[in-house]
Amino acid sequence: MLRWKKEKEPPRSPTGVMVALWNPAGTDSSLLLEKLLSQVKKREETAVVVEFPCLGLPRVAYRMGVTELEHAQSVDQLLIDYDRGMLQGIHQYLQHFDGFDGLLIQPKSKPDSPTLIKLQQEKTLSELPAYLKVHLSGYHYIFTVLQGQLIHPMTFFSLREADQVVLNMNEPVEIIRTYAAYKTLRQDYDIGNVCLFSSEFKNGDFKEEPLLSRPEQLFALWEGEKDGYRIDQSGRVRTVPSA
Repeated sequence: MLRWKKEKEPPRSPTGVMVALWNPAGTDSSLLLEKLLSQVKKREETAVVVEFPCLGLPRVAYRMGVTELEHAQSVDQLLIDYDRGMLQGIHQYLQHFDGFDGLLIQPKSKPDSPTLIKLQQEKTLSELPAYLKVHLSGYHYIFTVLQGQLIHPMTFFSLREADQVVLNMNEPVEIIRTYAAYKTLRQDYDIGNVCLFSSEFKNGDFKEEPLLSRPEQLFALWEGEKDGYRIDQSGRVRTVPSA
């Protein structure tokens, strides 16, 4: 009997999907980021990570074991150059890591002298997320790691600009703040592509909205968004029947 050899599917073309990772309770989203980057690498796709310094905490660098960045290759320098109208090509600022490129907070930055107080133009903070979405569109995924609250311009405008928003929880107690933020984004700001993620919960523990717990579910959701998929209350991604 003849057996046809299954051909490997061609790689998916980059689409520049911007995904905002935010923990409204103020804790770290870099552990989730690490899991997502692992999936990107398995899928043989590309990703760039942008860590916005609303609180000036170099969490991604600490998570990835990065102790030092070239001064010119950081989100700090990008912000300053954008603010002063001295911006170079975007790839001049990117640091290359194993499996992804990054615009990270300088791990040796001084807590008493954060980058944000050095900026002179208010529009810098609100414009930068949209600028990066356009100029980093050659990657499959643009992961923005947020650490502020809605009163911080870069956090707020990153959420507005993102194609997908993931509200991440590290501990069960964070559900109170996170669900409040979920409702605020959807009801007050009309941000629709928002999902809840936690590896600490079981789906049955939270009835109000679907709760995802595995990175694979996130990718299934993002890829299916344009093809009529939805998440049910069990956290499964299902096809919406056509009319």
